[in-house]
Amino acid sequence: MDERRKNAGVTAEVAGVTDLSSYMHSVIEQLESDKKRPAVHTYTYTLKSITEFYGGEGTLMPVDEVFTPGKLKEYEEWMKQEGMRKKGETPKGLSLNTISTYMRSLKAVYHRLACEKLLPYNVKLFDDVYTKVESQTKRALEKEQMNTLMDADFEKLPQDVRCALAYFLLMFLFRGMPFIDLAYLRKQDVIGNYIVYSRHKTGRQMTIRIPREAAQLIEEFRNKSTDSIYLFPILDGKGKGRNGQMKKDKELYLSYLQALRHFNKKLEKVAALLLPGAKLSSYTPRHTWATLAFHTGVNIGIICKALGHSSIKVTETYLKPFENEKVDAANDELIFSVAEGNGKKKAA
Repeated sequence: MDERRKNAGVTAEVAGVTDLSSYMHSVIEQLESDKKRPAVHTYTYTLKSITEFYGGEGTLMPVDEVFTPGKLKEYEEWMKQEGMRKKGETPKGLSLNTISTYMRSLKAVYHRLACEKLLPYNVKLFDDVYTKVESQTKRALEKEQMNTLMDADFEKLPQDVRCALAYFLLMFLFRGMPFIDLAYLRKQDVIGNYIVYSRHKTGRQMTIRIPREAAQLIEEFRNKSTDSIYLFPILDGKGKGRNGQMKKDKELYLSYLQALRHFNKKLEKVAALLLPGAKLSSYTPRHTWATLAFHTGVNIGIICKALGHSSIKVTETYLKPFENEKVDAANDELIFSVAEGNGKKKAA
């Protein structure tokens, strides 16, 4: 990268151009103000990545140069080859899903710029870079594996593993509830035999009947602290006051990210003890619920509603590979029925 581009003191206004870093920082501040923590996290890491691609902090990134087919393709190739950089380690390529996440974040920023008339809109700008959402059905467990987890003897498991398994099962029993929603569940969200809450990602209100199996787990693993507003001891629920609340929200989200990492590490122990060879993560309960529901014959529209997805298209990314399996099975049945009919004719 040219040294002339390095100028930490150059702002978008002084340079007479819109600088991507300055613009994205303003977007991140707005998202922070709107308490959209996951989006803040994603945009922050996207900005960090493209800044490294451009040469590091302080490098001017004019948006009219960044948002060109050639530069976006160059950035994509860089991510594939050396996008993952850790101090003291050789750079490695990023996964396709991470590349897609960063590209889709940039696409959203581009739409903002176009709407503000800071850039002309080109509908095909991102056509040549990877923005797909790969199906995550590989994260789903088989029915027998899920039975093994549900039938596990908690008394024979270490305490930290018991807790991780309990959260895992609750997420499955609550129709594939995401870990972030489980973490943020409040005691007041339990109304009789139902849980009524708003999805952290979309704000959509969800109403879930508490199954008998879940009620037992809630009773054993619920938050026993009277000072906390949260149903489970995943987040710290103390702290009041408007100014303090804003700070607390940030702290809570950081606590959530730490809890998520801890949860995934404990799930590795769960898998080692109960399902050797299987991979468990915070995504597994959700994808397992969707996959098993699909195989049971539940309508995809019902699955979409149960998961709280914004559209059936999102649900289809979970289930896409299984469409072919169902079509192949239907084809086998058809061929068998035709062949069977033909055999009866010959016998006659």
